[in-house]
Amino acid sequence: MKEKDAQELLHCLPHQRTLFPYCRDHYAVQLLRVASKRYPTIPALKRSPFGRLFDKPSVRSLTSACGNGRLDTGALTPYWQEPGNTYLLTVGIWSGRRQRDAQMSRRGANIVLRLHFNRQHDQLYSRTIQPTRANAFNGWGHPVLMQGERRYFRETLAWARLDVDFHTNEVLVEEIQSDWVRRVRSLKLRASRCCDEACVLRGYGYRTTAGQAHAYVSYAESLMHDWSHAMLAAVLHFAEHELGVSTLWYHTWNTGVALKGIDRDWAPPTSLYTRLPEQFCFEATRDMPRLLSTEPLRKRLNRHRIEPHFYKLDL
Repeated sequence: MKEKDAQELLHCLPHQRTLFPYCRDHYAVQLLRVASKRYPTIPALKRSPFGRLFDKPSVRSLTSACGNGRLDTGALTPYWQEPGNTYLLTVGIWSGRRQRDAQMSRRGANIVLRLHFNRQHDQLYSRTIQPTRANAFNGWGHPVLMQGERRYFRETLAWARLDVDFHTNEVLVEEIQSDWVRRVRSLKLRASRCCDEACVLRGYGYRTTAGQAHAYVSYAESLMHDWSHAMLAAVLHFAEHELGVSTLWYHTWNTGVALKGIDRDWAPPTSLYTRLPEQFCFEATRDMPRLLSTEPLRKRLNRHRIEPHFYKLDL
């Protein structure tokens, strides 16, 4: 999208704290609400692209109470299971870079939806990791929340870059990423190699011990397991309730690497562009988002000898 349009959109979005509660498999409940608009009966849902959701015991348990064969969305409201977390959402803009560095499919800007930890996490993180700077577990130059950008500050768990087009009523998920997950996995490995809990571990922006690192990693395990689901669930909520668009698109790995000009040696994990959208019931298609249906973009794919492949979810 054009940077001017992104700035105008950012001005219209909430600037106060936006809380986002999430627990394991909560995305399935979100998707059932979306699906019920087109498939009001449970048999129809099971035959639809959303049928894979019924593989989850939690979904079968919720829908078993619908005795008349129709999905009662009210029965989905109380769904919650531990361990759950309440995250904080903020929105920013990604722009002003060369296209290759920006890793965007088309020139302009992306809206960045950021998923932040709550105060409980940040207090534990500060006590155990002893960071000497903000965003010690996030890479320089990435679209994380910076100190002073808002009245409040929370460490960033993950972010999603979104290309929004209100003319075509579409959102393309350009990227979902977490530096934090990689840094915590690295810290876990380093701590496991220490024979003494008092062993000092230093990194760029922090100084801790093996014992403190073990305590932090123990808390962080469930967050690492669910981070991508929580992030894409937040995107789904944002696209439906804040942007009001009708279609959500998601890159496949090959098409995304080609369109965004990413060196394959630095490409993201394939699972984020295969298994994750499939779990969210996106359908694979050879159609292109209308927001990308320009001749230069098609030529870019042709240069790489790649047929367009995307994932699509109608909201």
